[in-house]
Amino acid sequence: STQSTWGKFNRKENRPMHLRRAFLTGFVNFNRRFATRARGSLHPLLGEPKYQSDTRRVQLRGTVLQGNYDYLPNLIFFPEAFDHLENWVHFFRDNGILDYRNVWLVQPRNFGSSDRHPSLDLSEIADDVVRFMYENHISTATLAGHGFGGKVALATGCYHYERVSGVVNIDTAPIDHRGFDAFRELREYVRRLSEVNLRRSRHAIEIDIAKAVEDPKWRTIFKESVVKVGDQNHAWRFEMDYLNHNLSFNKADSIGNWTERYGLWGGRVSFIFPEYSRWVNLNTNTLAMLKVCIKCRGFNRDIFAIQGEENPLNHWVYDHDEIAVPVAKKFLQFLRHYDGCLLYTSDAADDLLCVDLGGRRIIKKKK
Repeated sequence: STQSTWGKFNRKENRPMHLRRAFLTGFVNFNRRFATRARGSLHPLLGEPKYQSDTRRVQLRGTVLQGNYDYLPNLIFFPEAFDHLENWVHFFRDNGILDYRNVWLVQPRNFGSSDRHPSLDLSEIADDVVRFMYENHISTATLAGHGFGGKVALATGCYHYERVSGVVNIDTAPIDHRGFDAFRELREYVRRLSEVNLRRSRHAIEIDIAKAVEDPKWRTIFKESVVKVGDQNHAWRFEMDYLNHNLSFNKADSIGNWTERYGLWGGRVSFIFPEYSRWVNLNTNTLAMLKVCIKCRGFNRDIFAIQGEENPLNHWVYDHDEIAVPVAKKFLQFLRHYDGCLLYTSDAADDLLCVDLGGRRIIKKKK
């Protein structure tokens, strides 16, 4: 059915011209900028985080993974709250995703090198994402995310559907997580860490982190989040005051929340999560996926529970090959067959004198 749907646009006279022009304007310009860079290479988006009083001035930053072919579409990926972009590099490099997309690993506001602002409302963060796309000449992209990053991706699709071709969520759902044990543990970890004195040696700080955080993965993430500032002082790679306040006071814009005002997503979507996830209840939380994503077709079509042993650390899918490999396969299945950008890549192949390989899945220049 997918082939027949896209087959309607296979002949040039049947293609909507406004879509072709809108897409190619940003799509081609971006790829020309990166045409001389090595395939699969890593390119940081340089810049220091700034405190912004106006939410409309917030800028996002991250890293670009150059795809393995010319003129590939773009995928923008958002990691879990507090997680580091570097942890996802091998997932995208080792599982063939760079054969189908240029991957932008981006941190939301108040994380990493992105700007700081007190509000963490998803409607404002969605505006940040579109502003980032505009500044980097990306007219349309696939959005994906892990945990809180998945909510950012889905909210951006709900608010700016014309800029998003598809959404992939890894181990999250459009629900209120504030009552989940996993979220309560994270909230308590952040509260304890907010009291750690950073004007000491790194060794002393890491001892306090080990005492405050029982979970081994969160402990590693927070240790790696300490950066040196000056000769003796240290700082967090995220905005501790804003995030601790957001988590502690159970605010409506809590990073664990999802409300109906974020709206509905009318495009294609894929939800992928471990069978024994602490963040997605297999029996109940999947109903919200069908409610928010009106084209979601249910289990084993757009919702996938990856089978495996019960493990409290299975949220970090890139750390476990038995989870990472099947997650990547489902991810690739979505990119190759269901993502809405397939129409655009076919247009680009014809207009740019390229060869369209494998049913509009990979585009490569003619020699």
